[in-house]
Amino acid sequence: MSVTTIARHPVPRTSAGFGGAFRSEWTKIRSVRSTYWSLAAGIIFSIGFGVLSCGIVAHHYQKYSGAELQRQLMRDNFDPVSQAMSGVILGQLAVAVLGVLVVSSEYRNRMIRTTLTALPRRGRMLLAKVAVFGALAVVVGEITTFASFFIGMRLFDSQSLSVSLGDSGVLRAVAGTGLYLALAGILGLGLGLIIRHSAGAITAIIGCLLVVPILATAIPQPWQDRIGQMLPFSIGEQASSIRDLGGHLSPAVGLLFFAIYGAIAIAIGAWLLQRRDA
Repeated sequence: MSVTTIARHPVPRTSAGFGGAFRSEWTKIRSVRSTYWSLAAGIIFSIGFGVLSCGIVAHHYQKYSGAELQRQLMRDNFDPVSQAMSGVILGQLAVAVLGVLVVSSEYRNRMIRTTLTALPRRGRMLLAKVAVFGALAVVVGEITTFASFFIGMRLFDSQSLSVSLGDSGVLRAVAGTGLYLALAGILGLGLGLIIRHSAGAITAIIGCLLVVPILATAIPQPWQDRIGQMLPFSIGEQASSIRDLGGHLSPAVGLLFFAIYGAIAIAIGAWLLQRRDA
């Protein structure tokens, strides 16, 4: 009687490359309804409020028909791009909330365990998630701001208040505002990664974007201006303006600061991801 010995070799543990991780994250983000609802809300709020604001301004401008001096003063000091981008203050919340949900929803339904089983390299998984969401947020942000701009300028055409993309600072302002929307989403993703609970992370991102700038007004001068110019609200305000508002960082520097905020949040979240259980 012979005994056959079967050699057992350890099965090598493999994981998908970055391309596979990217496709996986893209499949997840486009297969949940919260993505479509959040993006729709961001687009509707941004464009809708901006168009409403432009329409009101254009309508009231007609009332100055007998006061040429007042009309000229308004024309010289008016910022049509900033007016068209006024809905971004609402749209940024929807994009930031989506950034939170991209992470927190996986923890809520325990899908994160399946993800980490398929992609045990957590850093690669996170990089793919940030890349997918960042690309989506940039595309949606730019589409939203350019749509707001063109519709707003159409409303201003009859009053000679409109500008074109070729005018000084206009293209920078429109594209920069779209980038601002995307960075708000990246910051939301970072906070979602740190907190992991939807309600808590959404509260935190709303606080960062809206509440902290209000609280900063209580700080004595000159610290109020020094701190205030580095806060998201002021960064977005200058990014969407074709004029120098004074007391603000330049558009490029402001957006760089905002990108650093998001990068810090992502870095902290990545550090916690490596040390916490799923």
